Amino acid sequence: MPGDLHPEGGAANAHDPALAALFQEYTPLLKRFLWARVHHDDDVADLLHETYERLQRHGERVDLSRARSLLFTIARNLVIDRARHQKVSEVDAGVDVESLMDPLPTPEQRAIDQEAIDQLNRVIEALPPQCRRVFVMRKIHQFSQKAIAEKLGISVSTVEKHVAAGMRQCRSLLQD
Repeated sequence: MPGDLHPEGGAANAHDPALAALFQEYTPLLKRFLWARVHHDDDVADLLHETYERLQRHGERVDLSRARSLLFTIARNLVIDRARHQKVSEVDAGVDVESLMDPLPTPEQRAIDQEAIDQLNRVIEALPPQCRRVFVMRKIHQFSQKAIAEKLGISVSTVEKHVAAGMRQCRSLLQD
């Protein structure tokens, strides 16, 4: 495969032979540079490979007199990117991830919740039509009192009275 690295760090089947030779020349220095920052052989090998791939992507635009600097800049940026990625994707080992997730309600809890919703719906349905309309617009659809008053052609004071009546009915349900 083009751009593959030999285990010794040299390049095989390189896109640009001059860049491959340059990379091979600086591989020992790059290995030391990377090892000082990541301290793991597999990471060093991965970063070396990525450095080589990025160098090859620059292709003909690389000024060979400044290629050493470019190589170390690429390697440094890859180390920084890897550190950022690890920091973002870290999970604190002391945290039990399962405990952070909301437990699924038991079938019994689902039945209790559904019964409470059904009772609330029955209370709302039992409200007088205008009171029910205002209550639903305010408490369920989150319309402002002013918007409800304008839409229904009633005063804001009447909206407040209907909402209060609906709330009293709901409270009485919750107290029972």
